[in-house]
Amino acid sequence: MSHRSACSLLTMLCLMAGVAIAADAPRPDAQAKRKTEPSRIVSKVDMEPVGELSDEEAREVSFAAGRIVKHVIQARYAIRKKDNDQAATHVQQALQLIAIIDSVMPHFKVKTEIKAGDLTYSDEDDVAPNCVRFYDELEWRDILSPIAQAKKESEHGGQNNRSAASAEREVPAALAVTHADMVCSTAKLDVELARHMLTRAKEDLAEDKAAEADQALLALQSRAVLFEVEEIDLPLEEAADNLKLAEVEMQAGRIAEAKVALHAAIDQLKRYENLVGENRGAEVKALHEEISKLTAELEGGKLSEAEKRKHATRISDWWHRATKWFKGNVR
Repeated sequence: MSHRSACSLLTMLCLMAGVAIAADAPRPDAQAKRKTEPSRIVSKVDMEPVGELSDEEAREVSFAAGRIVKHVIQARYAIRKKDNDQAATHVQQALQLIAIIDSVMPHFKVKTEIKAGDLTYSDEDDVAPNCVRFYDELEWRDILSPIAQAKKESEHGGQNNRSAASAEREVPAALAVTHADMVCSTAKLDVELARHMLTRAKEDLAEDKAAEADQALLALQSRAVLFEVEEIDLPLEEAADNLKLAEVEMQAGRIAEAKVALHAAIDQLKRYENLVGENRGAEVKALHEEISKLTAELEGGKLSEAEKRKHATRISDWWHRATKWFKGNVR
């Protein structure tokens, strides 16, 4: 076959292949038709809230969650002192607090429906949030410091690596609180996991298995208390800390110290205002402007006891407003 004939044959084969490919390719009108056809399976999920917590109720739930963790700390200390009855009492009190939280937490009715042709699936669930955030001023440091210690303890194998003598000499964690800065802006209690671990500890103590009960309680401290780092919340946390400090100083009559803390809170709220959206930013601005008015009033000099109480109450109200803005609160 000549070179020219070979080239002609190759050209014909390529053309034939192109025709075949073009014939197999989906036509634009077919693609458009497929896109307009209804999906063969569809789903729908509806969530309906059942109940809502007021601001005061949210604070009380947070306080109850803090008490759960404190009872766990006290139960572990009782175990170390070989007082299993006292440990069991603390575990039972913690379980009672979980029952109280369960009774008031808002629930959601979740309705799910999935259809495919004539086939239909439907289901309805009652869902409650698992986590409660700590933001009670009396609990924050007392809880987080021992929990941070427990997380480190868990990483190193728990109590098994220490001698009984050293455990006996330990100061109870609740009394060994430090004010070292915590590297987190929120902390939550996983109530469901806490319930599971407390139930295990209760059963272990009933069977005189103190070491196993202690491990269950350690697991609660290290796994059911969740630390979160939210960079956007850091100036807000600092502002809240300074508002609480200002309240304490005002109650004690240390006006100059209260003013310093209030000025620091104003600066931190301004930083926070620049990090959040327009709606929240307006609320934050309104708050630091209120605080600024009080700092101006305090320039007047001495205050009566009634004025100190009044200003301390105002500052406490501001603290509560600020803590409501933390991410992941219970509401």
